[in-house]
Amino acid sequence: MQITKDRNFPRAYDLQIVKSYLNVLHKCPIPLIEIERRKLKQMRDRETSNAIREWKRSNGIDSADESEYRYLLRDLCLIADRESIDVDFVLPLGGGGPIVGSFVSSTSRTRVFFLTKRGESLYAQLTYDRLAYESELFWLVLRNQFYLRLIQQIILDRKSYRVDDIRDLIKTNDSTSKNCAIQWLHYFDIARFGHGCRLDNEMLARRLFASAIFEINENFERGETYYVKEIDRRLNEVFSLSPSATDFVAALDTIFRYAEKSVLQGYTSGRDDISLPSRPSISMIKFTSTIPLAIAFQANAAEVLRIIKYIRD
Repeated sequence: MQITKDRNFPRAYDLQIVKSYLNVLHKCPIPLIEIERRKLKQMRDRETSNAIREWKRSNGIDSADESEYRYLLRDLCLIADRESIDVDFVLPLGGGGPIVGSFVSSTSRTRVFFLTKRGESLYAQLTYDRLAYESELFWLVLRNQFYLRLIQQIILDRKSYRVDDIRDLIKTNDSTSKNCAIQWLHYFDIARFGHGCRLDNEMLARRLFASAIFEINENFERGETYYVKEIDRRLNEVFSLSPSATDFVAALDTIFRYAEKSVLQGYTSGRDDISLPSRPSISMIKFTSTIPLAIAFQANAAEVLRIIKYIRD
């Protein structure tokens, strides 16, 4: 795979911290830049500075790399910012910290950060369904177009599925990006540490399957008919993958096996088009309702592993 000139990964190794930011920002907008460590060091009121530090520690967002996590949240479209014109400065920071007006002037042009619609959606998953939360976060990471495609490097390298240590296969001069990619894969239970760092092939396949479901539910029109080959092409393209390695036609085939008839419909094309392996008469699909994410984890291992062609070889 050709690596384009993308940005390096942010130094945000621990994706557990994303949960903390979602919890905090769901309550109310926060002036994140104003409470970063570098700002607190410049603050004259030491009592307020210490109170902010304690509030950050208690909420799990006190980190030397806090700006890097802010960049990550922004790049995944989970947060946005605006001027603090509508902020009530007499309220406590995040509902439990020092009064906002004690460290931010009402006449300043301070930016406050808040959860976007996507951020609120992810927060809702975090609250009610951990598996759905992790799957949606992986989907957002996989379709991200800002960073080096290091996770894709692993998926697209045939050797990844057999070697004892995938770290040696990542080609980049930036050690932060390389370590970050590995730590993220570990967070999603795709990379397993032991005697090296091995891929969990089944978990990778299930995460890819879940990402395909999220992408279809989010970005494919209800009631519109798509050729099977077009769905496969679009999914590979948006995830920066390749049909030589990943087979989303197999995912569609499994969806048909488990989904209710009200979710999608299949049609025959008058041309000699790609069809579903177990339903050769279906080469066109219409999505009529939301595909249940649970299918990605209900399907058996043999079914989901078909998504990765290099495992089948």
